[in-house]
Amino acid sequence: MRPPSSPEVEATATARGGPRTSPGTAVGAVAAASVLVVVALWASNGNVAELGQGPGAALTSIGRLCGLVASDLLLLQVLAMARIPWVERALGQDTVARWHRLLGFTSITLMLAHALAVAVGYSLLDGIGFWPELWALVTTYPGVLLATAATALFVMIAVTSVRVARRSLRYESWHLLHLYAYLGAGLALPHQLWTGADFLASPAATAYWWTLYSLALASVLMFRIGRPLVRSRRHRLTVSEMTPEAPGVVSVLLTGPRLRELPVAAGQFFVLRFRTGPGWTRGHPFSLSAAPRPDALRFTFSVRGDDGPRLAALAPGTPVLIEGPFGRLVPSVRSKPGIVAIAGGMGITPLLSLLQDAVRRGDAQGPLTLLRRTSTSGPLPLAGDVEDLARDGGLRVVDLVGRRSVTGTSWLPVQLGHLSGPDALRALVPDLDACDVYVAGAAEWADAVAADVRAAGVPRSSLHVERFAW
Repeated sequence: MRPPSSPEVEATATARGGPRTSPGTAVGAVAAASVLVVVALWASNGNVAELGQGPGAALTSIGRLCGLVASDLLLLQVLAMARIPWVERALGQDTVARWHRLLGFTSITLMLAHALAVAVGYSLLDGIGFWPELWALVTTYPGVLLATAATALFVMIAVTSVRVARRSLRYESWHLLHLYAYLGAGLALPHQLWTGADFLASPAATAYWWTLYSLALASVLMFRIGRPLVRSRRHRLTVSEMTPEAPGVVSVLLTGPRLRELPVAAGQFFVLRFRTGPGWTRGHPFSLSAAPRPDALRFTFSVRGDDGPRLAALAPGTPVLIEGPFGRLVPSVRSKPGIVAIAGGMGITPLLSLLQDAVRRGDAQGPLTLLRRTSTSGPLPLAGDVEDLARDGGLRVVDLVGRRSVTGTSWLPVQLGHLSGPDALRALVPDLDACDVYVAGAAEWADAVAADVRAAGVPRSSLHVERFAW
């Protein structure tokens, strides 16, 4: 199960035997290239000369550049989160989500700088105060009022994306607020068309901006709306069974007439919308909790959240809208014969599906180890499946039970607090060098585990991390 989240997945290896590439470097190169194009188009419109024509002209010119780069990064941000299949497969949601946040905060900062610089520049050129000039711009210039509304939406989104603010919001509320980013992008367009001279300054500029806007719009319509609707209609998944797994945890089995045609791998996740009761439009990102079967997919999740009572009461036959599958925490990224799966809480779900798949296909030629981290010794979700793998598949299970250590590395329980993370890993998994390491759990916990795995000598190509975060 993935908790309400914007799925973040890091797969730090390519398909087995293939060369390793850096997804972050690729995204950064694309973003840098697009910004260079925008700066070149701005310079070709004579804006550089304005920098030497006094403070007013210089500020307005710099302000226009800030606005152009902000728009460029905003559209790249929309493209990044449009869930374009080949982008998601090549980069992974973790890399995409990181750049989405970076581009988002940068574009909003530049947007505010654009508004301030242009208002100050025009006030100097017109010889009037800043506030009267700002009021005149907002109320009299074509499209500026709409752009102001768009800026307010983006600022609201940025504020609610800060970690402290996110903790005080329900996921559903946070997700709804972020959908307003599409409205903000639409509201900003008239301003660029009506008063943005650089937007239409040359055929090259016009072609660039219309191409970028069109790509963003088409990607959202095709991959965030059209593709999920088509896939849901084709496969017609419905709830088949509901099974209690532990206090507050249930499993749902989905079946459909064309399920075998769905391209899904163990370890992946879907965004599911169960069409029953108020709030059915809410999407919930859930990982597979069992190896996918030709006739069924199983997901396991907590029903303690805001939407928990509705999910706990799902009835057989409930239709399901699907978006996905997503994620690169899959068998094909493995580079070594064995597997070490390190699960924090409900991070057991994608890792269990990976382990089941490896045993079922006979794909694991080395040792299989599960490190299962939990704070209490009560009933554990999917304990029966883990016991079956230990009995029939040779899985070695190490339970790390207890409150968090305050003296050693934060991901270990207190009784192992005297050990460093790398030393603990070597002691718990003596054959670590022969294994790929899969980590899944809460973001900060998973980051701490991944850092110690790397410090223990595991190469990046053998480390694969899924963070449950939003």
